[in-house]
Amino acid sequence: MKYIERSQEVEVGRRCLMLITQGRYSSYLDEYNKITILVPKSYYNGEIAPFKLINMTTSEAYELKVEEKFDFGNELKYSLSIQGFVTVGTEYQVMDCYKNTSYLFLGYIARTEEFDKRFYYNGDDLGPSYSKNMTRFKLWAPTATQVQLILYENDVTHFRRMKRLSKGIWELTIYQDLEGCRYRYEIVNNLVRQETIDPYAIASTVNAEYSVVVDPLKCVKVKHELRPKLNKPTDAIIYELSIRDFTIHPSSRVKNRGKFLGITEEIIDEKTGYHYGLSYLKELGVTHIQLLPIFDFAGVDENFPEQSYNWGYNPGQYNIPEGSYALNPKDPYSRINELRTMVNILHEHGFGVIMDVVYNHVYERRTFPFDAMVPTYFYRYDYQGMPSDGTGCGNDLATERLMVRKYILDSVKFWVEEYGIDGFRFDLMGIIDVDTMNEIRQLCEELYPSILLYGEGWDMNTPLPQAQKAAKFNAFKLPRIGHFNDAFRDNIKGHTFNHQDRGLALGNFGYANAGKQLLAGSSGLIEGETYMFYDPSQSINYVECHDNHTLWDRMKLSNSDENDETREKRQILAAAMVIFAQGIPFIHCGQEFFRSKNGIENSYNVSDEINAIHWDEVYEHEKGINLIKGYIKIRKAHGAFRFSNAILVKKHLRIFQHHHSVIEYTLKNVKDYGCWDEIHIFFNTQNREVNIPIVTNDFILIADEHQSGTEGIKSIEGELKMAPLSTIILVK
Repeated sequence: MKYIERSQEVEVGRRCLMLITQGRYSSYLDEYNKITILVPKSYYNGEIAPFKLINMTTSEAYELKVEEKFDFGNELKYSLSIQGFVTVGTEYQVMDCYKNTSYLFLGYIARTEEFDKRFYYNGDDLGPSYSKNMTRFKLWAPTATQVQLILYENDVTHFRRMKRLSKGIWELTIYQDLEGCRYRYEIVNNLVRQETIDPYAIASTVNAEYSVVVDPLKCVKVKHELRPKLNKPTDAIIYELSIRDFTIHPSSRVKNRGKFLGITEEIIDEKTGYHYGLSYLKELGVTHIQLLPIFDFAGVDENFPEQSYNWGYNPGQYNIPEGSYALNPKDPYSRINELRTMVNILHEHGFGVIMDVVYNHVYERRTFPFDAMVPTYFYRYDYQGMPSDGTGCGNDLATERLMVRKYILDSVKFWVEEYGIDGFRFDLMGIIDVDTMNEIRQLCEELYPSILLYGEGWDMNTPLPQAQKAAKFNAFKLPRIGHFNDAFRDNIKGHTFNHQDRGLALGNFGYANAGKQLLAGSSGLIEGETYMFYDPSQSINYVECHDNHTLWDRMKLSNSDENDETREKRQILAAAMVIFAQGIPFIHCGQEFFRSKNGIENSYNVSDEINAIHWDEVYEHEKGINLIKGYIKIRKAHGAFRFSNAILVKKHLRIFQHHHSVIEYTLKNVKDYGCWDEIHIFFNTQNREVNIPIVTNDFILIADEHQSGTEGIKSIEGELKMAPLSTIILVK
């Protein structure tokens, strides 16, 4: 997208130069009653008081009172109070005692609490509102002194001035059918004339160059009645995948490879009986599909998507689907309708659809619409006045500001209502404030109570008080919002950033005590113990995700002394711990068939060859896949694995240690929650056979190192012989 046209740059430069040479000092509106003047001593030794404020529209003048004056060596700083009323969005000049003037630029005022309250707009009509006879455009830009709609009709470009309303809203209604028309806004702030797309647009041209007006009646209808209902969050089994990775390789056998519609194709090989695409997901048995970003992101040229790769954590347009996943990204309807079709089909087959969202930063602050609308408002700044960078992406969204929060809430509501999204995974949730996350939760419960909310609750270095961060250490302030449990990950697998550290499943039984608490949902197994979460539904249990090494690649570093067969057993053991732990299990696509990325730890922009699922290699590991399918069936079959509160966990769950290698996970008196009254799971974490005495003789084996599922394999009497690195499940 363009930032400022060259001709506009020249005009802005000329006007600024004229003002500077007139005044030789700069003026900033920092609060409603405070103006800051910076004047070099080379200009009358900096002694230029008294000052007046002049309205450039009405020529009305106001007296300015010097409250403080500071000497900074080469310049003086004046702090002035205003004897009058300043209207944000109106142009002013400051005049010194020599009758020279300086343009009054907007300083910190957009970041003040008073500004936030004065210009909060609670309407639900921002962006374009289309009908056959008219389209109304609305934009929130309270500091702007002028806004124009630039409308492109075929080869004709129209500039239409918009009208300023209350609360900083600019509006224009055009009485004709604008379907398919491209548009942008031209906004003037601080003398800078900047073009930008519409942050509230719902359609765009390729690579987000222009926003587009579309007819909602020509968009595929989302069938909300098909959406799966979730009684409680712990009933979910989440499977994370990338639209592109899942089907881009020719071995996927799908027609629409790497596209939204590729996920919808059901394929069963007639010769082998192997499942691909949607058929594979159905066979696996998970309940929810978490998709890496599907909003419009930078990093991939939509005209030539095969020439570059990106996971998508580069927000370009929050409310528009990614064009590289569409069959025809040049057609604004293509991405909309294909994503909606995909969601409908996944719903038809019982899957919930979770969207990975990035409401913590934008890809490029200088060219994203936010600063064009209201400079500095949408982002956080540190104590030195520099943009904060807790995300590591050059900017942090100031989610605590009212209109930033509203934008996020409006966006979440849009995806739920217009695309039927069933859950949101929040990237770097520790950047977002507690109040915003709780308002999102309240909104989602009103829209659809089954919606899942969870995210990365890491403590990020952003200028937000610790008590306000939506981080894991504030989980008690975030009821019904889950957090990725990095303690589970690091204790079961080994520390993510210490590649030689082995976790419980990788052979270090020293993690057994911590493992007991983690398997209990990290919400308090024993009274008096410290624990992370209020209830198990806040714990997203995982050992692998798109970030960092796959577990298979990690074990090649930490368990390099072991052969592939041993490492496969360890990976299945880790998956069993994820699936049977109290809380919400999270499985990364490929975890069940030992996915490798050739040892690359951060594959966010490397080739398809590294990131793609190579389906010809998947079924080389059919035994492992079948074991994990069976574990999923067992979890879904009995509610005792899915307790929604810590009280029930404490009442029914006990965890023991055996032989310095085996953890026993026991659920008793659980007939009210499923077909078994007693369940015993044994995790053998060591590469040796172990015998476990069994006191009673009425246990049925439903899972061992060879098979798993809800059907009985055999009765167990007297003693249980456990194979190395295996999971055994007994029920009665």
